[in-house]
Amino acid sequence: MAPMSRGRLLLAALSFLAVSCGSASDSKTLPAWVGAYPGTQPRVSGTDFVFESKDPAEKILDFYQQRLLQNGLHMEARGGGEYGGMLSADDDSQRRSVMINIRSQNGGSQVTITPAEKK
Repeated sequence: MAPMSRGRLLLAALSFLAVSCGSASDSKTLPAWVGAYPGTQPRVSGTDFVFESKDPAEKILDFYQQRLLQNGLHMEARGGGEYGGMLSADDDSQRRSVMINIRSQNGGSQVTITPAEKK
């Protein structure tokens, strides 16, 4: 997948923040509509969920893109490169959104997932 322009990445991040402001997850587990990546047990870090995997960023992004589509969300933005990657998605009502950031390191990936749900 071709790298995204900085402008599109910024727009995706701002869109996500607008949707999620004041509605971050306070749960100890990932929402079922996001789910854990196979073989991982994400841990809570503030309002985020983090985990590490030996899989490359693109494989993890492919998994989450498919999973989110199956659960009624659509991709707002996706980018990647040597640094890792990112994916932003929300549903049509903009009540559920998620931002996934992946940093490539030591032949694997460090993943941060920030889900948000409006009540």
